[in-house]
Amino acid sequence: MATIERGMALTERVIEHLKKRPSGTAVVGASQTALDALESKLMVELPPTLRAFLAFDYTFASFGKRFKGRHRFGTDPRSPSPKMTSVRKLAEAMVEYGWTDSRIRGKVVRLPNKPGDPWNALYLGEARRDGELVILGLEETEDTNVRVFPRYTGFDLYLAHQLGIMRMSNSMMLDDLDSHLATNPELLSRDEDEDESADY
Repeated sequence: MATIERGMALTERVIEHLKKRPSGTAVVGASQTALDALESKLMVELPPTLRAFLAFDYTFASFGKRFKGRHRFGTDPRSPSPKMTSVRKLAEAMVEYGWTDSRIRGKVVRLPNKPGDPWNALYLGEARRDGELVILGLEETEDTNVRVFPRYTGFDLYLAHQLGIMRMSNSMMLDDLDSHLATNPELLSRDEDEDESADY
């Protein structure tokens, strides 16, 4: 597999791309003090890539109005108010009478998605060595069931993929998933829990 730029380099590339793009709304970043306050409310350290992005655009205004689920860390970068929830409540909000059999009990914060695409949620669990947190995907499967699955193993990958900066295979989006699963065993689905040889 070809090596792709990752981490801060990829995040900075996306930010530069967004700065050149015309925006209908003002983009306002958060101060380092405000981001420290946000971390205190979330009770986890922000991934370095997410922290850098929120310092540029706290409300995800640069994504554009077609993205759903913006302002999830609050509308005022001077006064962080993250909307923490659970995957169960997100499933209920996603689909009328929605439910999920996911065993994930940790808190999450929804991240923006395009209409018709899976929803994205930052999982507030244990970070891996580089400080990144896994980003979950939620999608309706059949009837009112919502499947919850690891979608991105870093905020940089989420940014680049959601904004169309680069095409990615599933294996790229889930680069080094094992490091997240090792410290967050509740991310394993039932089938994967029963068969540890399952291929991700």
